Amino acid sequence: MPSGRAAFETEESSLGSPGWGSRARRWAGGRRALLTGAMVAAVVLGAVGGVGSPILEGTARGAASPDGPWPGNKKVSPPPDDWPQGGTFDVFLCKDQDLFEQCRKRAITAKQRRALETRLRAMPEVAEVEFESQEEAYANFREQNANNKVLLSAIQLEDMPESFRGRLHRWRDLAPFGSAMDKAPGVANVMTFGGFFWGGRAEVVVSLCGRKGTIFACKGRGPATARERKAVGARLVALRESESVYFEDVAHARRVFAYVWGQKSSDAPLPESYYVKLANPGDAPVVIDAVEGMAGVGSARRFDEGSWMGFAQERSGELS
Repeated sequence: MPSGRAAFETEESSLGSPGWGSRARRWAGGRRALLTGAMVAAVVLGAVGGVGSPILEGTARGAASPDGPWPGNKKVSPPPDDWPQGGTFDVFLCKDQDLFEQCRKRAITAKQRRALETRLRAMPEVAEVEFESQEEAYANFREQNANNKVLLSAIQLEDMPESFRGRLHRWRDLAPFGSAMDKAPGVANVMTFGGFFWGGRAEVVVSLCGRKGTIFACKGRGPATARERKAVGARLVALRESESVYFEDVAHARRVFAYVWGQKSSDAPLPESYYVKLANPGDAPVVIDAVEGMAGVGSARRFDEGSWMGFAQERSGELS
């Protein structure tokens, strides 16, 4: 895995969105454990997010040619515009020999920690807050990365910071909250995220080949063609395991990307994707196998937090 600063600077250049890159670099500088979490939000959510694109709804039967009608003549309609409310935050606390300038290599004091918790619980914009100890953070990290032996061997208990984690009532409070917490004594850095638009709406995401020169490009070719896009959609809709199939265009993906990072807009060159809602989430491997290897498919994977962690770690190697 590349260093935190190198990874984020390269990713920022690749995506063409300077806002999130500058924010992410605030917690670079040796905190490799937290790099993984940022990759999940920046790389993965950027790769899949979005609103305002057509949806293919319902379960279809039979097959169709790429240029023919959708199986069952399913109606194409726009996705719902009900965005998740509020957002989440992580306020990471200074630890001994911390590299963050505001920490001055000193850990947060017990008095500062108590004052910060009191302040957080009194803030009207904060809906929930909980404290995560270094031991809890390390245990959670090992559970989330149980299959990554290299990462597990590189990160030790002393690498993990304490933190206050929680939820905000309103999306518009993400930026003001982050700015306020950045200045609090004993705080190393703060990360805030808007809600996941696709959370609870899909179990599988199929991202199509993206533009050349980006981390979403497929080797030796350009973006997925209209014919390839149609063929992939037809196969997904035809699967009996598919309850609903949603197509996301680049404009919608950019909107989700911006929403997650608390921005008003984004011009990141993201790929088109299909999101699949399954009648039985356990059928995800069947759907993935059905489209993997098809022309124009960049990746097919489960849509859940655990899969995003693995996908982020896999793709982070391409950022060096």
